[in-house]
Amino acid sequence: MQFEEIGNMSGKTLMLLPGTCCDWQTNFGTVIPELAEKYHLICVNYDGFDGSDDIFPDMITVTEKIENYIRENHYGRLDGAIGSSLGSSFVGQLVMRKNVHIDHAIFGSPDLDQSGKVAAKLQSMLVVPLLTSFTKSEKKRNKTKEKLKSFFLMNDETAEKFMTLILESLICNMSSGFSEKKNILSLC
Repeated sequence: MQFEEIGNMSGKTLMLLPGTCCDWQTNFGTVIPELAEKYHLICVNYDGFDGSDDIFPDMITVTEKIENYIRENHYGRLDGAIGSSLGSSFVGQLVMRKNVHIDHAIFGSPDLDQSGKVAAKLQSMLVVPLLTSFTKSEKKRNKTKEKLKSFFLMNDETAEKFMTLILESLICNMSSGFSEKKNILSLC
């Protein structure tokens, strides 16, 4: 697994976690120059996607490697972390596990992150109502919770936390205007 630190080394720390089968250069290449002017970037490439012969092990092992890096190199704290697709899952794991501290956790989706402004807005207007429909009534919320519990073998508390996390990340992601480089710069 590779961690590369670039940019303004006296700026706020911002970890970039790419999506599945991507390296950070591909996933964040269009915003790196502007981000690097302001932020101390910590760019991550996962085992199996970093050009090595290593195989991607599993989510928890990779999360632990990221946590260890943050503890060993940044005193267990980052100003921000941006995850795209799979990277968002790692951001969620880091926040949920509470083994390190992240001031600003940003969940992204490549479908919206890398779209133009109009396309991202249209996609958001269509997707948010579909993905948040379980919050419309107590009956729908309970039905969704029961499905999570039976399908993923979650207990009540975990299902509730999961639904809350998903809802918060969707609202944050969809309303933050991720489609423009300037907006990413202003988030952290």
